[in-house]
Amino acid sequence: MLKQALFLVLSVASASILSAQAPEPPNGEKVFIAVVGGTTFGTPIEFAKGLADDESSFSFHTRAGPSPVVYRKRYKGVPFYYIPIYGLMDKPASEPDGIYHVRTWTALYELGVTHAISGATSGGINPDMDFDDIVVIDDFIEWRAERPNDVLAASGHSRPGIFPNFEIPLSPSIRALLIDESRKRKSNTEYQGNIYETGTFVQFAPGRFESPAEIRAMRKMGGELTSMNQATCIVYARQFGIRYGSICSISNPAVGVRPFTFAQMQTSVQTIAAFAIPVVLETIARIPAEAMGPEPSSTGDAFEGNYLDPNGETEND
Repeated sequence: MLKQALFLVLSVASASILSAQAPEPPNGEKVFIAVVGGTTFGTPIEFAKGLADDESSFSFHTRAGPSPVVYRKRYKGVPFYYIPIYGLMDKPASEPDGIYHVRTWTALYELGVTHAISGATSGGINPDMDFDDIVVIDDFIEWRAERPNDVLAASGHSRPGIFPNFEIPLSPSIRALLIDESRKRKSNTEYQGNIYETGTFVQFAPGRFESPAEIRAMRKMGGELTSMNQATCIVYARQFGIRYGSICSISNPAVGVRPFTFAQMQTSVQTIAAFAIPVVLETIARIPAEAMGPEPSSTGDAFEGNYLDPNGETEND
């Protein structure tokens, strides 16, 4: 009986935490900016600790299933959502990660997010890139697509008449702010890493390091840095019409470029986070005034008709 009673209490508590739909923001205030935490930001649950105000946290049922925990924060008067480590913190080890990425981006879409920022520590394929370098990536290669390719289909959503072209994969306005804030912070601190204003990101096989031969192949394809999740974020954000910018970083040379140790990676990640988090927060503070203009290359071009019949019924891309 005690076990049954305890189970009932826990079930009721869980139901009260996981709301049936996206909650309304307090006082009707619109929150349209999100940070999707990657390893560039260091210890996941401590993002912006002591810098941004913590306001609330919640989960809710999306069309794709239960959302990850979403944290509402505020910096310089601008509210934003934060989801740690792509929404993967509560994922059982035995389950594939694809659906969790889907639920994270579905949650942001259903919450009304239009601008998102992330970033990953990466292996430097480009031999010139070294520990602590910052790379505001502008292009990507998804070499092995192991997650759903169409987040709209996977989540049960559709955006009829929207063509999410990837000619300019990341938001020019958010990238410009990240670059400017990175340059300013470097000039005002003793940070030793270089700032790269462009970079081609390669996402290969999530969950493991690459082989030297794989890294050589990536270099021949034009890749400059590699990690496990940013290409997924770029694709899902674009399909949902969310502007996306990424401040990536080099925590180690890619395998086969130069030797490195785990201890060196640990040190580099913490150094990078101390630099990158203020850059992201200052970018968030500037978005409402400086990144709201039309940006069809980021959010998707509108069309009528369909691929085979311009005068036919408008369908999904």
